Amino acid sequence: MLLISLLVACPHPVEPALQEPTQAQVRVPKPGELLLLHTNDLHGHFLPERAKWLEGEPAIGGFQAIDAWVNRAEAEWGEDRVLLLDGGDLLTGTPLTDLEVRGFYGGAMLEFLEAIGYDAWVVGNHEFDKGFENAARMVQASAIPALSSNLLGVEGGTTAIEGLQESIVLDVAGIRVGLIGATTSGLTHLASAETMKNIDLREPIETVQAQIDALDAETDILVVLSHIGLDADRRLAAGVTGLDVIVGGHSHTPMQEAEQVNGTWIVQAGSYGRSIGQAVVSVTDDAVTGFDWDLHDLTAAAVPEGTSEEVSALVTQYEERLTAEFGQVVGEALDSLGRSYDGPSTLGNWITDTLRTQTGAHIGLYNAGGIRSDLAKGPITKGDLFQIFPFSNAVVTFEISGSELLGILLRNVQSAVDGSHGSMQLSGAQMTWRMKMGVPEAVSITVGDAPLDPGAIYTVATNTYVVDQAEKYLPGADPKNVVEKGMTVFDAALGAVKEGPVSVDSVFRLQQVE
Repeated sequence: MLLISLLVACPHPVEPALQEPTQAQVRVPKPGELLLLHTNDLHGHFLPERAKWLEGEPAIGGFQAIDAWVNRAEAEWGEDRVLLLDGGDLLTGTPLTDLEVRGFYGGAMLEFLEAIGYDAWVVGNHEFDKGFENAARMVQASAIPALSSNLLGVEGGTTAIEGLQESIVLDVAGIRVGLIGATTSGLTHLASAETMKNIDLREPIETVQAQIDALDAETDILVVLSHIGLDADRRLAAGVTGLDVIVGGHSHTPMQEAEQVNGTWIVQAGSYGRSIGQAVVSVTDDAVTGFDWDLHDLTAAAVPEGTSEEVSALVTQYEERLTAEFGQVVGEALDSLGRSYDGPSTLGNWITDTLRTQTGAHIGLYNAGGIRSDLAKGPITKGDLFQIFPFSNAVVTFEISGSELLGILLRNVQSAVDGSHGSMQLSGAQMTWRMKMGVPEAVSITVGDAPLDPGAIYTVATNTYVVDQAEKYLPGADPKNVVEKGMTVFDAALGAVKEGPVSVDSVFRLQQVE
């Protein structure tokens, strides 16, 4: 994740200069060749950020670096021979995507993509984080084609959003390229129930094959622009016929070499705009006869040579706006607080304590996957908190019985053990448990200072995502009297930080014993 200090406190970091494309990286084209460039999972990351996998952890990527790379490629190859694509998830990750631009969240990302000159993007699951209507406005406002073949309308016969296209055909220097979109079938568990009421979600294999069959006669090459993840891309390639390339996203995979499955090339370019995928694609007689792909880390200075004035101006504009809105210090952390997907964590303790005390609930619960960054010791800015809680989930309370609470905790421990989803973070109760006959068994459990009463009614504080996904996170329970508390999780965290220093509580509330 992008360090917020880089985002709001250091507008012009001094880092190594951009590694510009060379003749070896972008070569002079031959007849029947096109240059395919692609990114994915940008998540609002528009500035350079540190690459921990590189020596010295230099700051890399950002839209200025991407723009410089694309500009150099187009100068070498010609604009008509370069195809630039994005694999989805423009939203959620930095405060940039929490700004209303053009009347919706995500407008700033579209401004960058349009300024750089992207040719198409696929709708990802995080495009729906601000709700279905916001996603619809984003798609409809996009000057760049937005694709998805498997997000259909509930009334049939069309896509779920007006303006969303199942596929398009582009002419790239005389090569007819069919582009087909595919969005993860996991959207059911990643978007809100209200969002899913508007979508007839189909399996990508079904809809992609239908588009291949429809486009094959009028194209020279067929490309799926995918936001389904690398493993699902492999299954898609194996399950369809007639597909040439999958340009992927969703799993944030920085592939080191292209894979070929069932004759289909599969590529993906990591995440956050730190790297760009680049393929020289040779097309002869309606077939891909060459596919030379590399992933390039974009080592960038603040204003890399070759960046357009338009992109540079956008970067400056949004740096200044975010510094004003998110850069101020609002509190202090006396300790560093960390997160864990597979078990309890100090940051999980803090946010569940915060929700419980601010709502007066008996219990605090939180999904581990909703905690997106750690909290470092020292001054805390609004941007730091946004990094941790970037979603707009509201704080809610509901009521359940003691026996339902016990079932929730045991089933979620089992889910963490078998890896089906992350560990629930807990406040207000403590449970020790052990494995018996392959399933977790409670050894002891208390709520507050008293033993759990199976017949008692307890109030639980959590976020709307957990309630929306009750079948997953609250299995066997029937939450009663669900009440939104008029604040987001970010609001609750901000209020707690302003009240006093944040300190660590390392006593984990779910503990396995022998």
